[in-house]
Amino acid sequence: MNAKRSKTSLSTTVHPDLGTLRAKVERRREYLDLLEIELSNTRRAIHEFTQVYNRRVAPLQKQQARLRQMLDELLADQAPPPSGWQANRLGRGGTAAAGEPVDEGEERLPAKKQAAPKDPDYERKLRELFRQLAKRYHPDLAASEAEKKEHEEVMAQINQAYMNKDLETLQALDKSHPAGATTPSQASEAQLARLTLELRQLDTMIFEVENTIRELDLSPAMQMHSESKADRSGRRDPIAEMESDVRARISELEEQLLGLGVELEGPAGNQRPK
Repeated sequence: MNAKRSKTSLSTTVHPDLGTLRAKVERRREYLDLLEIELSNTRRAIHEFTQVYNRRVAPLQKQQARLRQMLDELLADQAPPPSGWQANRLGRGGTAAAGEPVDEGEERLPAKKQAAPKDPDYERKLRELFRQLAKRYHPDLAASEAEKKEHEEVMAQINQAYMNKDLETLQALDKSHPAGATTPSQASEAQLARLTLELRQLDTMIFEVENTIRELDLSPAMQMHSESKADRSGRRDPIAEMESDVRARISELEEQLLGLGVELEGPAGNQRPK
């Protein structure tokens, strides 16, 4: 009977949710590692595709832009000037002349909103709590190597929160690592709070990485890369299709410029009117 009572008292010193929480944290860590690998692979694929794009398509697009600019300038020079009260009212570039009122229907820029006032004691609270935690968990104050390692991990979180001016995280660390937690039940509660905080941080990181991957997957570069990979026959080349499209537009612009009497001499940008 005494043995049974002793066994019961020992079991109550361990929080029943610690094992479940540890397992959740471990699963989140593994999932975050997989997401980081996926994010790295996605960024590498986009980088490789972008390099090819910049080498084959970007120069053609620059040439197209120069031709378009030259055509617009020539057409603007040949256009008749505005007449009447509108010509006098408008300054260069179609803007209202100095001192002239602007139509009520014209769009106005919205006034900038004033930033909400910050808590005047926020910085003081941040510094004081940081000093308390740093004094409590400085690695040099640890009594053993195991405790020193634990202090180093906690101090890394404390320093990061202080650099980010994150008072909420510092307060959570203060609650999850209470001073003087010497009894088994107190240590168990502190460990439970620490795991809960880590679980919340992991969930936030997972959410951010998932969103980043989703945004990259929806980017034009990744869409074209995925389309080219989906065509296993290799007959479709998105980059070649873009090259062909831009070259066709360049040819159209060159024909229009030739029709306006522009001599095309070599690369775009060296043209001159006849």
